[in-house]
Amino acid sequence: MAVDYISTLNKNGSGLNLSELAGSIAAAETAPKIYAAEKKKAEAEVAISAYAQLRAAFEDFDGSLAYMQGASVLSATSGSSAISVEVTERSAVTEATSSVDVIQTAQRQVLEFTGFTGPDDVIGTGDISVEFGVWTEDSTTFTANPSYPGSTITIGEGATLQDFADALSSLDGVTAKVLDRGDGTYTLGIVSEEGAGRAMRFQTTNATGALVDFDTTTTNVDKQVQAAQNALLTVDGVTIFRDTNVIDDAIDGLTLTLNGTTEFPTGVTVKRDAELASQMLQTFVSQINTTIRTIKDMTVYGTAENDAGDLAGDRTAQKLLKDFTDVLKQPLTGHRDDPVYMADLGVATNRDGTLYLNTALFERAFTNDPDAFDQVFQDTFRADNEGITVSGTANSSTKSGSYDFSFDPNAGTVRMGNSSMFATALDDNMIRFVATSGDMAGVVMLMENTATTGTISYGRSLVSSLREVLDDALRVNGTFDSRDTHFNNIMTEQDAELKEAEERTDTIETRYLKRFAAMETAISALNATGEYLSNLVDSWNKS
Repeated sequence: MAVDYISTLNKNGSGLNLSELAGSIAAAETAPKIYAAEKKKAEAEVAISAYAQLRAAFEDFDGSLAYMQGASVLSATSGSSAISVEVTERSAVTEATSSVDVIQTAQRQVLEFTGFTGPDDVIGTGDISVEFGVWTEDSTTFTANPSYPGSTITIGEGATLQDFADALSSLDGVTAKVLDRGDGTYTLGIVSEEGAGRAMRFQTTNATGALVDFDTTTTNVDKQVQAAQNALLTVDGVTIFRDTNVIDDAIDGLTLTLNGTTEFPTGVTVKRDAELASQMLQTFVSQINTTIRTIKDMTVYGTAENDAGDLAGDRTAQKLLKDFTDVLKQPLTGHRDDPVYMADLGVATNRDGTLYLNTALFERAFTNDPDAFDQVFQDTFRADNEGITVSGTANSSTKSGSYDFSFDPNAGTVRMGNSSMFATALDDNMIRFVATSGDMAGVVMLMENTATTGTISYGRSLVSSLREVLDDALRVNGTFDSRDTHFNNIMTEQDAELKEAEERTDTIETRYLKRFAAMETAISALNATGEYLSNLVDSWNKS
C-alpha cells in the first residue's frame, strides 16, 4: 500500500513524512541482500530437516539389516512333541537330520513337611543352613556342589510357618509355599532348581520347636516327594547329561526344549525352508524399497504436476541413492565358484528402480539351488584344503574373493595376502591362526599341522554390503554429520549476512535523515522568505 507523504503538511516545511521516507529508501536498498540471505537460510533449514528424516530412515533400515545379518533360510522341526526345537543362531545351523532320544528329563527336587494347622503356626527358633548338591539314589548320602554355595537363615522368636517360607524363597534356587492340603492340615512345599546337582539339604543348629523337624542332615527319604535329576538324552548315539530341559549346546545353532521322554529316537531335521526364504526376501525387498523411495521423494526435481523434493539437486543425497542401487546390481562373489545375482534368486527390478519378488522365478530358483539364498544374508568362508577350517568375523575392508595361504613350519612364517597372522600350536596336532591386521583381520583358521598351503575364499553377503553404505553415512563425521555441519554453517553465515544488512539499513536511514533534515531547513527558510515577500506585495497593492 502506497504511503501518503502529503498527510503531514505544515506551513513551515515540506510537509513530507521524512522519517518514514528515509526508512523506506534504506529498506529498498538492502532488501535484495536480506531476501537472498533469508532464502538461503530457509533452504538450509529445510535441508537439515530432510536429512534428519533421511537419517532416521537409514537407522531404521540398518536396524532391520542387523537383525537379518547372518540369518539363514534353514528351519528346524522335531518328529516328536516331547522335543521342541528353535533356531537360535542361524549362522551356525547346517542342513542335516539328527537322531535324538530323551531318556529322562531334568527334574527339580520337591520336599514336603506336613502336620501344620495353618500359615501362622509358630515354628520355634534356631539357625538352618541350606546346601545344594547331590543325594545318592537312596537319599542317605549327600555331596555338596561347590558351584552353588549355600546360605544360613536365623529363625527368631515368634516366627511363623509363612515367615519361614518367605525366608527360604528369598534364597537363590529355592521356592517355598505353604499349601492347604484340604483335610484341615497345612504343608510346606520346598522346590529346588532343575538338575541333580541342585538338590537341597537342611541342617539345623540350636533348633527348638517344629524347626527341629526340618533337619535333613543324614537323609531326606521321608520328606522327598520328587528327587532332583539331570536330563539324559542321546544325540546321534552320543549320551549327554544336562541340568536343564532347555539345551542349546547339543546341536549347533539349535535350542532343544525337552517336554517329556521319547519312546524311541526321533529326528530333529534342519532344512532350507522355501516359505521362510520367501518371507525373509519379501521383508528385505520391502525395506530396500522404503529406503529407495524415501531418497527419491526427497531428491525429485519439480515438474508442472509435482513439487520438487526438499533435497532436489543435492548431489550428496543423489550419491546415496546411487550407492544403494550400485550394490544391488553387483553380483554376490566369493561364496562359490560362480557369482550369484539377485535376479538369479527371483528378485526383479521395477522401472522406477525399486525391487519385487517374482514368485514363479523364486520358486524355480529355490528348487534348483536353495543354498544360494543364504548368500543374501550370510558372509561365508571356505577353504580348498580339507585340513583347514575357517571362522571368525571379517572386517569392513575385507573384500570378497580368494586369498592364498602358505605356512612354512621350519621358518615359522605365515602368509595370507597382506594380513599378519599369529600362530598357536594346539594339543591335538592342530594349529590355530588368527589374522591380526590387513584385509583378513579377524579371521581365524584351524589347520592340521600337516597342511602348509591353501586358498581361503570369502564371500560378503548383500546385507553386509548394504550395511557398509549405511554405516558410512551414519558413522561419526560421516555423510549425515558432514551435511548437518555444512547446512548449519550456511545458517550461521546467513545470520551474519542478515545482521550486517540490518546494520547497513540503519546506517543508510541515518544518512538520509541527515540529508532530509538539511533539506527541511532550507525549505523552511524559503517558505519563510516567500511568506515575507507575499506580505510585502500585498501591502504595496493596498497602498
